[in-house]
Amino acid sequence: MFAPKFKILFILSFIFGAAYDVCPRELEKITIYVDEHPLLVEIANTPADRARGLMYRKFMGENEGMLFVFAKPEYLSFWMKNTRIPLSIAYFNQDRRITDVHDMKPNQTTELYHSSEKALYALEVNQGWFTKRKIGKYGVLKIPDRVKAVQ
Repeated sequence: MFAPKFKILFILSFIFGAAYDVCPRELEKITIYVDEHPLLVEIANTPADRARGLMYRKFMGENEGMLFVFAKPEYLSFWMKNTRIPLSIAYFNQDRRITDVHDMKPNQTTELYHSSEKALYALEVNQGWFTKRKIGKYGVLKIPDRVKAVQ
C-alpha cells in the first residue's frame, strides 16, 4: 500500500520539479546603476528565486544581470551549478558598496565564490562587465529603496 503512494508522490515531485525548470516565474526587472553605469536587472528577492538564479540561461544581454537581495547582511557564497554562461559577481554591503568581485566559471559544482564581508546584495553580470568599466571595491550600487527581500 505504501509503495504505490510513494511512487506516485515521487513521479508528481519530478513532474512539478521539471515544470519549475521550464517555467520559472517572471521576475521583476528594473534599471539600477553601479557607479554611473546602468544595468537592467531581474530582482531575485525570495529564497526560491535566489536558489534558481541564472540557472539554465543560454544568453544574457551586455548590460543585463540579476540582483540578489537578502533580508539581512550575511556572509554569502555562490556557485555555478547548471549555469551555462560565464559570470562575474559583486557583493555589496549594507551601505551598497562593493566588497568583492569574482569571475565565475560556468557549470561548476565544486567551486564556491565567497563574500569576504557580510553582504546584503549580490549582483551577477556577464563575465568581465565590472573590469571593462573599471568598477572595483567600494563601487556604489544605486537601487530604489523599495527593493527588499521577501521571506
